[in-house]
Amino acid sequence: MLSNSKNIFKLIGRHAVIALIAIIISLFIIYFITKSINNITSNIVLNRDLTSTLKKRTELFSAIEKDAQIISSSYPLINKAFISSENILDFITVLDGLTPPHSNIQRLNFGTPEPSEISSPFPLVTIPYGGSLTMNVSDFYKYLKNFETLPYFTKIEKININSQDKGGWNSTSTATFEATLYAKDLQ
Repeated sequence: MLSNSKNIFKLIGRHAVIALIAIIISLFIIYFITKSINNITSNIVLNRDLTSTLKKRTELFSAIEKDAQIISSSYPLINKAFISSENILDFITVLDGLTPPHSNIQRLNFGTPEPSEISSPFPLVTIPYGGSLTMNVSDFYKYLKNFETLPYFTKIEKININSQDKGGWNSTSTATFEATLYAKDLQ
């Protein structure tokens, strides 16, 4: 009977070892499958992120391409808008043309060109200038509306309107302004 017990323990031990080996092999298989699933999941997430980034960049490049087409068609106009700092007579002529016919001629004074802080494909300078006009406020309003349509890069920095008449601004007033012209520096 001892031999029978021994055989039973041997049999149980062998089955226990086989079961233990099967459990260990199953654990290794589960570990490798889990690791493989995690790698596949990481790759899917990475691919989804890359696809999303690619889509955003494609949209950005499409927008840039559209903007580049608009800019390239407008480039001659933009280039012409930056007058040469050495010859601003065209600008002065156009500015003189803004004055309404029944107003006193404006008095313009220009400062010395200074390097601009704006980056561009060519060197830019800013030229400060000012003017004085004698007209009523309605004509000055028309002057400013026409000023907005100038084909040059310029902006008004300061406006001052004074009237010595009892009618105030509606009568003849003196309007002074300070402005800046952006021009190409050819030096």
